[in-house]
Amino acid sequence: MSARRVAVILCALMLAAAGCGGKKKLTADEYYHQATEHFRTGALPVSIEEYHELLDQYPFSDYNEEAELRIAHAQYLSQNYAEAIVALTDFQRRHPTSPSLPLVGYYLGMCYARQMGTIDRDQTAAQNAQVYFMTVSQQYPDSPFAELARQQLARCRDSLAGHELYIADFYAHRGNDKAAEIRWLTLASRYGDTGPAADGLLRLATLYRREEQLQHAALAYRALTELQPRAPQATTARDALTALAVDDLPPQDPIDQLLAANGRQRSAGTFETVRVPGLEPSRTARGPSGAGPALAPPVDPFGRGRGRGGAGGFPY
Repeated sequence: MSARRVAVILCALMLAAAGCGGKKKLTADEYYHQATEHFRTGALPVSIEEYHELLDQYPFSDYNEEAELRIAHAQYLSQNYAEAIVALTDFQRRHPTSPSLPLVGYYLGMCYARQMGTIDRDQTAAQNAQVYFMTVSQQYPDSPFAELARQQLARCRDSLAGHELYIADFYAHRGNDKAAEIRWLTLASRYGDTGPAADGLLRLATLYRREEQLQHAALAYRALTELQPRAPQATTARDALTALAVDDLPPQDPIDQLLAANGRQRSAGTFETVRVPGLEPSRTARGPSGAGPALAPPVDPFGRGRGRGGAGGFPY
């Protein structure tokens, strides 16, 4: 091998070694501002890597808490919801007293909310989102994220209610009236403040009238007028209740009475089958449950802009 060729090879090896080992270690401030600039310009994968480098090189830096939030934010913006959920739950574990916990809980809910399907699909994401939004609204009632959580919670409930109505109608259209009845009762018991619940109670009353169970029909109408007195469906219910002229309705909650007539009662927002003396269920039913909502625009948690590729906040 010629001396010239040996020199070329040695030079190449030296350059390669310099390239591998010559990466300059930045200060924590430099890592943070470099990562933030890449985040601001939309280079999200690069910013994630650089924020991780900051955490690895300076595990006790003052920037670390915000860097962890930025990593979760970038994953959320990239629609990597599984990764964002991991980052957010890790943040909860590492910083149990952080003032950012309402933000974290809200965006955990949003990660699931973004994955919700239509009312005829599996509703696990909607149920998980509901849990996070409820937790934020109850545990942090004075946080600005509490109101956002309540808005999203209402949409979750409306979608979950829509799923119950979809299932009930499925049974009703196939002639399984008892299964439909139980679903409409489930809907009214769990989601009584929603539009689908009002529609379900009207359907339930119609079923009872067709079966000549006029007292049960009156109870369904009365439940609707009590749960949603200002709803358009309540006007229909009041007119029908007057026309039925059923006297001496018991004063107890009408939904509880209808559940008892089917051998059921409310229990922590769900149902458990029970035996009520003198009120044995006449038929049995079984079937699925679940939900999926629209999304309200979230706020910018960092106060530095919004949207994919811009500075700061989570996307609309």
